[in-house]
Amino acid sequence: MCNPRRRSGVVGAAGGLILLVAFIPKLSAQEGLRLTLAAGVSQFDLSGTGDAFTAAARLDGEIRPALLWEGSLGFTFVAQQFGDTTMFVVPEAQVQLQWPARLAPYIGVGAGLALDFRDEEDGGTQTDPTFSGAVGARLDVTEALGLRAELRVRGVGDSFQGSTAEWTAGVGWRF
Repeated sequence: MCNPRRRSGVVGAAGGLILLVAFIPKLSAQEGLRLTLAAGVSQFDLSGTGDAFTAAARLDGEIRPALLWEGSLGFTFVAQQFGDTTMFVVPEAQVQLQWPARLAPYIGVGAGLALDFRDEEDGGTQTDPTFSGAVGARLDVTEALGLRAELRVRGVGDSFQGSTAEWTAGVGWRF
């Protein structure tokens, strides 16, 4: 007789392998990776409130025709209420549902870290979890070149003590 524990382990491993293969991004020429450089304004409520310039580099790929993954690294220079400007860096990952068309609206959800680089006299670097939601649209201008506009709303901290709303536009290259 087959050991039931071993059997369930084999079934679990096979199921995990099937899921892994199903969700590996396609890397064909047409659905390859896309790098987008975006910039805009961030409306923030952190250790102070206001508007600031924000920029991001975003890499995305297809999981399925209407489902994308995205890795992002965002930068904002925030004027804090204690008088200094700090560098707010957000590495994060998102999953996005996108209408598969030349003009492709999308929605996304994600999570990452909020790193607020401060001088030691201002409390030193602070790290908090961040959760985001995004709505936007991508426009394929050519097979390799695209445009993107987005609103990304972010909660910062485990109790959402801070928040940002980032309005960005960018240019993307598919490779």
